[in-house]
Amino acid sequence: MDLSKNFFQLFALPESFDVDTAKLMDAYRSLQKVVHPDHFASGTDKEKRLSIEMAAHLNDGVDTLKKPVKRAIYLLGLKGLNVDFEKNTAMSPMFLMEQMELRETLEAVTNQADPFLAIDALYERLKTMQSERTERFKGAYNSGDSQSLERAEGIVAEMQFIEKLCIDIERLEETLD
Repeated sequence: MDLSKNFFQLFALPESFDVDTAKLMDAYRSLQKVVHPDHFASGTDKEKRLSIEMAAHLNDGVDTLKKPVKRAIYLLGLKGLNVDFEKNTAMSPMFLMEQMELRETLEAVTNQADPFLAIDALYERLKTMQSERTERFKGAYNSGDSQSLERAEGIVAEMQFIEKLCIDIERLEETLD
């Protein structure tokens, strides 16, 4: 297994946002059978270490390609954009306002007569927003020019916010159970 290949090459998939998950998982299972550390239990220390590294690389690859936001960030990285949302927090004022409104909606959920109904409504809204961002990302990414890729980077930042808010919703739901 060549660790210098990108994850798409590693799993023999086209370099695209749209990933055939069944093919990804088939390729993952095939490669995992070859490099699994159990096969190297009686091998040298070097073989064992290499097997662990390869298995970890496979796990990282499948995790990256299965998750849309991680996949989008990875694709931009392949195009030479180092996406670091911790440092680059520039977003459109309109989306910043939307973020504040969504956070306020989430905070108000516990005061609702039926918080689970409010959570479901917010979650559905976020799914729709994420779907719209995904389509916008694909369009910008597939255009390929530098201006479109910069736009794609901003869209990914929005996708990442939505994903984090969904995680916050799940945590809130657990506290309400």
